[in-house]
Amino acid sequence: MRTTGKLASVTGAVALTVGLLGASAGAAGAAAVPQGAADCPSTYFCVWSGQNYTGHRQQVAGTNADLTKYAVFQSFKSWYNHGASCAFEWFSATQFRGSSGTIAKGYKTSDSVSHYMKSNKWAC
Repeated sequence: MRTTGKLASVTGAVALTVGLLGASAGAAGAAAVPQGAADCPSTYFCVWSGQNYTGHRQQVAGTNADLTKYAVFQSFKSWYNHGASCAFEWFSATQFRGSSGTIAKGYKTSDSVSHYMKSNKWAC
């Protein structure tokens, strides 16, 4: 199985992780945003081809039935949901099919594994 399983595992723990981080984050929490992640425009979901928010960045703001036209969405190592108020719902296949998961608003992470997604919706 490709890396969407790992993404599903990571995103499955998002609510718990965000809750734990949110409980301990104060004014310093905003300053801890990696510079690359800070470049993600408000209201967008951004992915980067490299670890630590490096390499090529691509972003989406709306619902997309086919993300395969965006190369970085087919192999990325960092992501950030900088959406306005919703969770980001991703799918492993086009047309909102396949395995899926959600990424809470404000959640960002980076790792050494390449991930992909083929379609997305916003879950409010």
